[in-house]
Amino acid sequence: MGVIRIASKPAPATDPSPAEPGRLGEVLDVAARLFHEKGFRGTALTDIGDALGMNKASLYYYVRSKDELARRLILRASQRLRDVARSSEIEALPPVQALERLVRAHGAVLLDFPHEMGLLIQQRKYVSVDTLREISERERIYVAHFRSVIARGIEAGVFRKSDVGVATALALDAINGLLRWWRPEGRLPREAVLDAVWTFIQGALAATPNRRRQHAS
Repeated sequence: MGVIRIASKPAPATDPSPAEPGRLGEVLDVAARLFHEKGFRGTALTDIGDALGMNKASLYYYVRSKDELARRLILRASQRLRDVARSSEIEALPPVQALERLVRAHGAVLLDFPHEMGLLIQQRKYVSVDTLREISERERIYVAHFRSVIARGIEAGVFRKSDVGVATALALDAINGLLRWWRPEGRLPREAVLDAVWTFIQGALAATPNRRRQHAS
């Protein structure tokens, strides 16, 4: 744990990377946990400082406000999902394998970082419009990537003919739902729950044998 310094003015806000250095990373991790446990509106900066053993003046060295904490965490969470979609291997895979890779990678991010992903997905209505505007393009690109894989599968005849936008939204809802119900101490271990989510999505999208035969002919 580094030395706590008190600055005469708050540090400038910058776009965070998924691995924030040192004490700032610890501040963000604790804030994410408290936002998840107590809710964004139910958490005060003093709560975060208390959990870190820091007074408010020391905390201001790292962040200006609770809104800045939320901004940094949401940008960090959206970066994690953007990194999932950036894999060059996914584009080269057949549609079923590509979608499985996306589903499992997206699910793994949720299970590895439930606190900040919960802020991004479940409590975003409490953060500023400016912050949401910052991540809108990242989200659009990510959803478009997910959608394109499903569209490829429909075109290839391996996924049932359906509305691509609806299918994409339902698939993402199935993955994001892990935040609501999965717990590490529950009866399903991590890999088993990722298997279950993929099996559910694959079964919902799979083309019927007739559809596959028609496409092959």
